[in-house]
Amino acid sequence: MNEILKPEQNRSINQVKFDRGMTIEEVKTLLQAPMPNRERAFFRAIYETFYRANELLMCNIEDYNKQTGELVARHTKNKYNPKTKRYIKSPPKHMVLSKPTQMLFRKIIGNRKRGPIFVNRNGKRLSKTYLQLAVNKIATMIGVQKITHTTKTGKNYHLVTIKALRESGERHSDLAGADSEVTARAAQHSAIIKEKHYKKTGWEEIQKQIKKYHPAFKDDAKNNKDEI
Repeated sequence: MNEILKPEQNRSINQVKFDRGMTIEEVKTLLQAPMPNRERAFFRAIYETFYRANELLMCNIEDYNKQTGELVARHTKNKYNPKTKRYIKSPPKHMVLSKPTQMLFRKIIGNRKRGPIFVNRNGKRLSKTYLQLAVNKIATMIGVQKITHTTKTGKNYHLVTIKALRESGERHSDLAGADSEVTARAAQHSAIIKEKHYKKTGWEEIQKQIKKYHPAFKDDAKNNKDEI
């Protein structure tokens, strides 16, 4: 049964939303839970790349480099700039997957040469709604799902969501020592952050920071050291 967290006194709704990220232990528990390779690959990729669900779902096999593990998100979210009252077109994102996630990608892609990476049983592109229901079902089943806040209208905010998993990956990298400006650039928070950081940080620097500090890549570094 879902656990209801008691907010601290004078805690605002904005603070509740900001704190919805999961701990590293909760992420590990979720990603190690029994589930199909497709779902595990998607959840790991969201956590590692900071891609939005739709950005990841729109990735095709042609956007994935099997040799380097780089996954390019070409259909990125445009940002609204309140100063100019215009939308800013977002450039493609270039992120690298960890070795375990690369192995999962090889399994779910199989012998397919083109088309969506994540497909349903009919071979069509997987839907965001399905994955939102899946992560809630799995998190509830293993006992890590919690209700963090309930609105006056009765709407519940949950701890474990696709968006929270994405935000947690960024936050965990920051806490481990990554440059917060670099991770903000990767996550593309807002038009202001976009204008401030896009010309400062290239994708090569972003990949370097993520590989060095993101918890998902710690095992990669350890395995490489053991092999030397």
